Amino acid sequence: MQPEDFDNFARVLDAAYSLHSKSLTADARSLFFAALGKYSLAEVRKAFSAHISDPQRGQYPPKPADLIAHLQGDASKDGRPDASEAWAIAVRSRDEAETVCWTQEMAEAFAVASNIENDEFGARNAFTSKYNRLVEAARSAGRTAVWFMSYGHDASRRESVALEAVRAGHLQIEAVRVAVPALCAPDNAYDAGIAQENLARLRQLTASINNRGEAHD
Repeated sequence: MQPEDFDNFARVLDAAYSLHSKSLTADARSLFFAALGKYSLAEVRKAFSAHISDPQRGQYPPKPADLIAHLQGDASKDGRPDASEAWAIAVRSRDEAETVCWTQEMAEAFAVASNIENDEFGARNAFTSKYNRLVEAARSAGRTAVWFMSYGHDASRRESVALEAVRAGHLQIEAVRVAVPALCAPDNAYDAGIAQENLARLRQLTASINNRGEAHD
């Protein structure tokens, strides 16, 4: 939050405390504001609402720690995999033929782990430690997960991993066209049959993504 957000924050805070027939001093409001300063006003408002609606915590006036717990809980749903899943993805990059779709945190953590040779256990521990620190820092800073492709030599794996990344919602179709040869081939290499097959496949993929989105609504 910015200093100019204080008045709006104080109104929300006072309203939350008024539900319990309580009030805060000016110094307490300032301490509260400082404790939540790294979050946006919109995020803090959402945390207040979550606290008030909580069947257990909502029975008591909110403390900064209560709101931070809600805020960190929301951050854990940002699409970043846990360390075990991240390692399973990252370790495939050892194979130069393999294609992986990973986050910046995975790539940086795996670079550290790659410096440890002939010790799989030590490499994994180093990855886990570095990855968890990077993810925690990214979430604290409010940075969203950014996924990108690291292409290997196997053309079939490039395409299948790219399309799976789209299915998972990590990337948009436009970002992976390079992995679908017929869609980026030069004019003199154009094959109408292959293009139609790929177009049908992309339409089917888009439809499956839309259907999945409707199922969640």
